[in-house]
Amino acid sequence: MIAIIFIFGLIIGSFLNSVIYRLREGGNIVTERSHCPHCRQQLKWYELIPLFSFIIQLGYCRSCHRKIDWQYPLVELATAILFSIAFFKILISPTSNF
Repeated sequence: MIAIIFIFGLIIGSFLNSVIYRLREGGNIVTERSHCPHCRQQLKWYELIPLFSFIIQLGYCRSCHRKIDWQYPLVELATAILFSIAFFKILISPTSNF
């Protein structure tokens, strides 16, 4: 169960990254597709897998080969860890029904 919570946290972290970026750049949160901040190339589905695509691509854009900011994997990982800790705290709570 904790693995599912961790993956869910990665997904939420990825969403938070896109919201942070689009609000900072004045983009549309709902309709705009994810793209490289440098070359603006629209990302393919396999480039959007939280944390793992950053690792597989070694931190570089597949199109322009420029470095991807460490903010992206760190926000995803931090969110996943926080979700996992929160779930664990709830799970071992004395009033928990799990």
